[in-house]
Amino acid sequence: MKLRAISKLLRIENCLMAGLAVVIGFVVSGGLIISSGIDIVLFPKLLLAVVSVFVITGAGNAMNDYYDCEADKKNAPHRPLPRGEVSITGAFYLSVSLFIAGIIMSFFINYYCFLLAVMNSFLLFLYAKKPSLPLLGNLMVAYLTASTFVYGALILQIPILNNLKLISLVMLAFFANLGREIIGDIEDITGDKRAGIKTFAITGLRLPFTKTFKLTKNAKETAWFWGKGLIIIAVLMSLIPVKLMGMAYLPIVIIADALFIASIVVKSARQNQKLTKIAIFVGLIAFLAGVLVY
Repeated sequence: MKLRAISKLLRIENCLMAGLAVVIGFVVSGGLIISSGIDIVLFPKLLLAVVSVFVITGAGNAMNDYYDCEADKKNAPHRPLPRGEVSITGAFYLSVSLFIAGIIMSFFINYYCFLLAVMNSFLLFLYAKKPSLPLLGNLMVAYLTASTFVYGALILQIPILNNLKLISLVMLAFFANLGREIIGDIEDITGDKRAGIKTFAITGLRLPFTKTFKLTKNAKETAWFWGKGLIIIAVLMSLIPVKLMGMAYLPIVIIADALFIASIVVKSARQNQKLTKIAIFVGLIAFLAGVLVY
């Protein structure tokens, strides 16, 4: 297996963002003492947390491609498995090995991180097998992304429910990623139908007393409607911690919010995915800068 093909299989950029999210969760929760730097005891744990999340994220991506190989022949033929750059068997064993490595590393951080790593690894495996219930997979991805910040906070072993900065960050990440995932399913409709995968964009959302959301004509429009709405909620939530953050937070988060708004104005699901990915990264920088710059 070529190194470049493996990096594509693991989606290294996503792994790096997950590692950055751990650092931000750690810093937002008070892990960085400006006057004396990171505690000498906490630094190895932070490093282990970053690496473990990096490899577990990569393992999840590889396992997802393993189960999505048939659908990706239509949806994403450029990926390593459809192109034959990585064998299907090789992808599976690489994924399992990375899951085990990440979980073992989490054991040496603390009990709480270990439990979260085990649970999230299990959920990543379930997600890769594609839950049959539409929306469930989207909720799982949104939770998994948001929990990465919690993982960073758990390094400190302090109460996190009274940390408004962290809660705001987690909720913003959850809603932004849930909206992004729902709209992302639109891009994969053709391949998912061929592979027999049921998604929100294919089936729509069946609410009590309704067949499909009445403001939309079909499942695709329903996915757009809910995805845009959730992204708007994320934008509104980004304003909650303004008074708690440093002066650098607001100007940077405004840029992130502008990108989110642009993502729901475009009519292409592919463009939405590109813009929201950039917006999420800028949002992460806003939280980091908001804690470090007063």
